[in-house]
Amino acid sequence: MKFGLLHLFEDAQGRSERAFLAENVELVDFADQVGLDGVWLAEHHFSDYGVMPSTQVFASYLASRTRRVRIGTGVAVLPFHNPIRVAEEFAFIDLLSDGRLDFGVGRGYQPGEYAGYGIPFAEGTDRFRESLAIVRQAWETGKVTHAGKHFRFDGVTPRPRPFQRPHPPIFGASFNPETIKYQALQRLNLLFSILLAPPEPIAEYRRILRDQGEEPDAYRIGGLAFVYVDEDRERALRDFEAPCMWYFRTFSRLIPAARYPDGEGFYRGLHETLKAYVDLYDRGKLPFATMVDEGPFSHGFLVGTPEEVRTKLERLRASYEGMTDLLCWTRLGGLDHKRVMRSMELLVEKVVAPMRRDDAAASAAPRG
Repeated sequence: MKFGLLHLFEDAQGRSERAFLAENVELVDFADQVGLDGVWLAEHHFSDYGVMPSTQVFASYLASRTRRVRIGTGVAVLPFHNPIRVAEEFAFIDLLSDGRLDFGVGRGYQPGEYAGYGIPFAEGTDRFRESLAIVRQAWETGKVTHAGKHFRFDGVTPRPRPFQRPHPPIFGASFNPETIKYQALQRLNLLFSILLAPPEPIAEYRRILRDQGEEPDAYRIGGLAFVYVDEDRERALRDFEAPCMWYFRTFSRLIPAARYPDGEGFYRGLHETLKAYVDLYDRGKLPFATMVDEGPFSHGFLVGTPEEVRTKLERLRASYEGMTDLLCWTRLGGLDHKRVMRSMELLVEKVVAPMRRDDAAASAAPRG
């Protein structure tokens, strides 16, 4: 399994932007030095939920700063950008990093971000799919001729071409079971939230790949989870409680109850579940420890001692067949930076390293 860090660049405490950017850079440096596999940058706009207006800019900076860690977008929101420029800029990043780019893309899910760019929210899916087709054509053929609803290009030749051929790994991100199916039909690698997606849509993704004549094990599946490790379980829960509740409150505020062109029922249900969750917590009916251990989102919490986190991660690997990557979301909602760094040290030393040793031993063992 590959281990990476998600960087949302949230500003939960109203601190200076320079300060929390520096903390994120320190985490990336740590990941590069200790041999974690990837860092994933999430594009967001116009709120404290995420201050990352350009994954391209930050990825370029990291390409020159790091040496080993892969640089992923988790995700670049295609409807907000000209797809030719996307193809050129990310190809350039792939060259600067000597082929370390993992290109994660999505439609975005926050109406306020669309409004800020003057783009109708209802156009999101069409714009995403059209843009993705153009980026793939640019990378695969070196020339784009396209006449669509939102873009027209006549023989444009984007430069440069990517370092990885035919292009960097492309990941489609989704919360929604219907769009998870779309990623499989498009033969994309997959990014999903373990908090929000049960194992069944992931199994369906692999089945659709197989039905198209693809080998599912050739595709990467990255699952996002809350990760916080401490030698003391109770301290881990205390540290993570307020940041986690900040996330649930903020996320439920930013996602719409409906208005999605596809999967409307899924998002309405998610909105209502999150509101009910927060309400139960506020009324003292749902202790945080219960939230971590039980209930609809508990499988996405890897919070506790190293032994507890490893045990739960092994269960996740068994439940989510084919999951190749874990995206660790540990710098959450204003959590103290020193505690985040200590958590990551424990994760690497007492979870990642032993699992890698066990995986290597299992691979080397004679079969049959």
